[in-house]
Amino acid sequence: MLTLTTAQCSHRGGRASNEDALGFRVRDNDACFVISDGVGGQTGGAIASRLAVHWALQQLDDKSSYGLQAMTHGSVDAADAAIVAQQRRNPEQAHMAATMVALFIDRRERMAQWIHVGDSRLYLFRRGHLLRRTQDHSLAARLQQAGLSCGPDKAHLLSHALGQADTDSIEPGAACTLEDGDAYLLCTDGFWHGLDDAALQRCLEVAGNVADWITLLAGQVGQGSDCKGTQDNYSALGVWVGDPQLVTRAPGG
Repeated sequence: MLTLTTAQCSHRGGRASNEDALGFRVRDNDACFVISDGVGGQTGGAIASRLAVHWALQQLDDKSSYGLQAMTHGSVDAADAAIVAQQRRNPEQAHMAATMVALFIDRRERMAQWIHVGDSRLYLFRRGHLLRRTQDHSLAARLQQAGLSCGPDKAHLLSHALGQADTDSIEPGAACTLEDGDAYLLCTDGFWHGLDDAALQRCLEVAGNVADWITLLAGQVGQGSDCKGTQDNYSALGVWVGDPQLVTRAPGG
């Protein structure tokens, strides 16, 4: 069974509080890694992100016997339902919402599957090269796909978020076989906004382990803001599979 090693970071940036949340569970047969970002400007964002993380992790107990797809779908359904229930209990939090990205792993079958809502992202690097990246559920992403640009005042607008309408159409990423040396990165938009794909790969090439990778990336995000007072919360989870020192940074492939 392939070894899983992980590292994390979460910073409030220039904000008064940190509305990001993250968590993971690694068991003998399965694992879950999840990160969530409370939607900015809405009361209760920190509560929404914590609910998302809690209910994604809960899927290991509730649906693991049904397989990866049940867990991935279940994470969105359960998190959304919990946030909506909290909205109804507390009118002051009636508009709270959160993004989420969750990675589920079947360690016996060496398979992974993920799901995301909003603009929190998952990246998969294989043999040091970017293999996959989730597509944001945002106005900016939709316009970019259509060959159009989006002004900075609209770039943060989301087409999907937990606690808002229309999460039924969210589909998980295709199940992916785990390979020795795979490197996964889950992160909020405050993290990836400060880094391009090339920077992610460069840091991976020089990192000796997953903790080094996250530390290098977080350092670049923290230094990259021109105005520290406006730096968003930024958080990340790194997951390395197998023996990264021998495989993840291997040339070629």
